[in-house]
Amino acid sequence: MKKLTPILGWLGFLIGIVTAIAAPLPGWGTPIAFICMLPGFLLSSIYILFSTRYQLETKWINPGYVGMLLNSTPLIMLLYFQLSK
Repeated sequence: MKKLTPILGWLGFLIGIVTAIAAPLPGWGTPIAFICMLPGFLLSSIYILFSTRYQLETKWINPGYVGMLLNSTPLIMLLYFQLSK
């Protein structure tokens, strides 16, 4: 599982990029972002769990935390638009 953990982190990061790009798009962008958000959260959470358990060191960025931030973009946008009314 130790070798699979970095792959989970980068997959969560890549899904987060797709989610962040699709969130502001009109039409089908927002539903696609919300559909992509759940697997991204799951992969990022699993990466954070295993990297903490195995005490993995990252060289540049921690893809789990950045993936969580990118995957929360649709929720942040939804909250912003609800509160700005």
